[in-house]
Amino acid sequence: MVDDDEYAFRILGPVQVHAATHQVTFSRRQQRDLLALLLMRADRVIPVGHIVDAMWGEDAPRTAGTQVKNMVSRLRAVLSDDAQPLATVEWQPAGYRLRIRRGRFDLADFDSLVVHARAAPPLEAVPLLREAMRLWRGSQALAGVRANYASDARAHLDERRTEALEALFDAELACANHMMIVSELTDAVAQHPSREGLVAQLMTALHRGGRTSDALDAYRRARRVLIDNYGLEPSPRLRDLERRVLLGDPALDAPAPPSVRPTLTAGGHGRDEPSTPPAGVPAPGPCVAPGSDLAAPGAPAPAQLPLGIRNFTGRDDELADLDALLDDPSSTTVVISTLVGGAGVGKTALALHWAHRVAARFPDGQLYVNLRGFDADADPMSPTEALRGFFEAFAVPPHRIPVGVSGQAALYRSLLAGRRVLVVLDNAAGVDQVRPLLPGAPGCLVLVTSRDRLTSLVVVEGAHPITVPLLTTQEAHRLFSARLGTARVDPQAHAVDAIVVRCARLPLALAVVAARAALRPRLPLAAIAEQLDQLGPLESLSTAGSGVDVRAVFSWSYGRLTPGAARLFRWLGLHPGSEITAAVAASLLGQPLDAVRAPLTELVDAHLAEECAPGRVVLHDLLRSYAAELSAAIDPAPARRAAVGRLLDHYLYTGDAAAGQLHPHRYRILLPPLDPDVTVEPIVDRGQALAWFDRERHLLVQAVEQAAAADRGEHTWRLATTIGIFVDRRGRWDDWIGALRTALATAERLDDAVGRAHAHSGLGLAGSRLGHREEAHRHLAKALALFDGLGDALGLAYTHLRMCAVCDGLSRPGDSLTHARLAHDLFVAEGHDAGRAQALNNLGWYLAELGSYREAADRCAESVALHRRLGDRQGAAHALDSLGNVHHRLGELTRAATYYAQSAQVLRETGDLSHAAFALVHLGDVREAARDVPGARAAWSTALRLFVELCHPEGDRVAAKLRGVGGPIP
Repeated sequence: MVDDDEYAFRILGPVQVHAATHQVTFSRRQQRDLLALLLMRADRVIPVGHIVDAMWGEDAPRTAGTQVKNMVSRLRAVLSDDAQPLATVEWQPAGYRLRIRRGRFDLADFDSLVVHARAAPPLEAVPLLREAMRLWRGSQALAGVRANYASDARAHLDERRTEALEALFDAELACANHMMIVSELTDAVAQHPSREGLVAQLMTALHRGGRTSDALDAYRRARRVLIDNYGLEPSPRLRDLERRVLLGDPALDAPAPPSVRPTLTAGGHGRDEPSTPPAGVPAPGPCVAPGSDLAAPGAPAPAQLPLGIRNFTGRDDELADLDALLDDPSSTTVVISTLVGGAGVGKTALALHWAHRVAARFPDGQLYVNLRGFDADADPMSPTEALRGFFEAFAVPPHRIPVGVSGQAALYRSLLAGRRVLVVLDNAAGVDQVRPLLPGAPGCLVLVTSRDRLTSLVVVEGAHPITVPLLTTQEAHRLFSARLGTARVDPQAHAVDAIVVRCARLPLALAVVAARAALRPRLPLAAIAEQLDQLGPLESLSTAGSGVDVRAVFSWSYGRLTPGAARLFRWLGLHPGSEITAAVAASLLGQPLDAVRAPLTELVDAHLAEECAPGRVVLHDLLRSYAAELSAAIDPAPARRAAVGRLLDHYLYTGDAAAGQLHPHRYRILLPPLDPDVTVEPIVDRGQALAWFDRERHLLVQAVEQAAAADRGEHTWRLATTIGIFVDRRGRWDDWIGALRTALATAERLDDAVGRAHAHSGLGLAGSRLGHREEAHRHLAKALALFDGLGDALGLAYTHLRMCAVCDGLSRPGDSLTHARLAHDLFVAEGHDAGRAQALNNLGWYLAELGSYREAADRCAESVALHRRLGDRQGAAHALDSLGNVHHRLGELTRAATYYAQSAQVLRETGDLSHAAFALVHLGDVREAARDVPGARAAWSTALRLFVELCHPEGDRVAAKLRGVGGPIP
């Protein structure tokens, strides 16, 4: 028996952590909530998005990602106990992983005891299960946890506890200990009055103890609960048990104490999963095609198709494509179609469903063979073996069958000539396995499924390729409704959404989960989704008893890769996102771009990746998890760290190139030396730069997280700073704030003053844009002090420029003017004309705020001229907006409108949509002042559309302006 003091972590009751000499306390409840979540999935990676959903659900704050990082940081400190930590929270490319380093965990011991008990005979199982139940303290797990996930997690843990309790009572009954457990069973039924398994066990124990009337009373009470609460009668099994108790069935009597686990009585619940039917080719029956002189006469046509998938749903487009093959009047040859796709995508299910649907169109028979092209425990079937099965199906006499494969193929073609036969060649390894099995004359149709693209079959034999994709979200819901019924699925649509995401819309994974849910009809689907979260979908779908090992299914494709493609696949698991370009792959491998095209193509051909655009592939989440596991198990840690470094270099240098196209005159940060084996994306113009940032925005944020987790501070703050060039044009402030806070936390942890300065400056700009002025002022004040201490005059000057807007928002235009003058003087001293042009613009704006309109106009005009001389159209457009503001204040409305319109046009052309929207608001204001209401409405409507697109808070104010003039809200 385990002493309580040995447990460092407990969640089966109040959540507690015990160090060697004291109980650990938490400064905030959310730290304990997060720890409990990580403990339930100990040694499993939890994506940050899943943590956010689990902690807050739909009420997640905009700063949730940052809060998670902060909580993890504090947890790391709390769990460190002197020289040896109790546990560590590690960052992985896909999220966070908690590893217990010291002490025991009650849930892990509970699970281990239950697993061993289920495999043990009853006499050995009883003490194991008693010890497992002793680990529960009180009636509720996760006591004190109030996060969003708590109720579903408690329901899931309570289900596991109740199942273990039923297993205990099964074992006690098998040991003839019925009198000893009546009291416990009575309490258990009182807590779970509708749990028929417990009721059956109580009835059995009471009956064996001579208390038959009490057993029947227990049945009647349970029946009343089921009718009153659920409108249901007891199950047939429980009704049958009542009948057998009434009749005094001797089979219910107590057995002699066994030495092995007995056959379960009506009072027990079987725990074994249903056996999986054996794989392989169905035994062909003797048959003959009419008129054949090669086959035995008088036998029926072959009908070898295996059983189709019950309640098949979806795949409307693919079924329509297959149907079109039957209705092609121009076909004068054998019709061949290939269904190709990745492991578990449902190729065989689709092929069999369609084949059964059209079987009547092939009156001379349907042939089927599983070619075992990707089986883990068997070699691919030879064409000779497949042909032998076909010959047996047509009852061809053995002496008529040639010896060699070429002669057999010729006989096969002769046998099918003049007949309408459907041939399904399932799970083909490649074209060489398929070609001898193709008929030679029209009238037959061949349907081939494979993970290989079978390109040669398409090119040479004219096969019609059909790629079978992942299910759509709607199709995945239809699959669940078909398997479980709409009455169960529709009220739990959110849980189904979560399951669909965790299973990556892979039909194989969804079918496994649906089957488990069908076996446990009372278990909420949310609890199943939580189980997928706790174990990870890949782990959950690869456990013993699931009937399917998803890892093994993927391994069959992985095992056929060349060494170069296998290495690339593993290292794609180091990438933080699902979409990967050829340049990213080259950087990960540290090889030239040309060297990765062949292995990338091999991965696509093997359906371990999908080409989503030229030079760009995507891995669904289950494959990425599998790749990451393989890399962690196979690749040396130093090599993996170097690959991550090259990946971060790729994004940093490509992002810097894109930022240079968007803002050539920006304040450039000094980049670390570029690894010579990194491939940088070529960014040749502004449009390509915007497209790259639009496409990679989320990956860049994930790269910041990855850099922070790897303690690469030099990459963390530089990547976060680079994102700002794009964000200031597109308005994606929340993403940037999260990245900057990660950068700041990393810089503070690594004592990097330069990183802290840039992070504070960026947070000040973002806060200013979102109207968080007090917070922005604090960040910028810290940045000013840091840049001053570092002697970074340009960093100091640009931070003064950012402080201008913050002080203006705090109604301190005099301070804004002071910061603008300080920035101007610093730029002049450094000979930095690009910065001086921006400072002149700020000087003009704040001089106008203070009423010095003529001087303001001069400074703004000087700024426009200097920007134009430098070739900075965007900077000139900002100064034109300020010049419009000055003339608006002077009452020169026509000139103001001209400057605003010019500013908005150039800003839109250069992709600076955020500032373009503000210029349009100013244009609408001046047109309203000029009594041009239609013109004002037009400008404000365009501005509002831009703000809505950018999710910018200023949109509400513009909508109010439109309502004020009776304009429609676009």
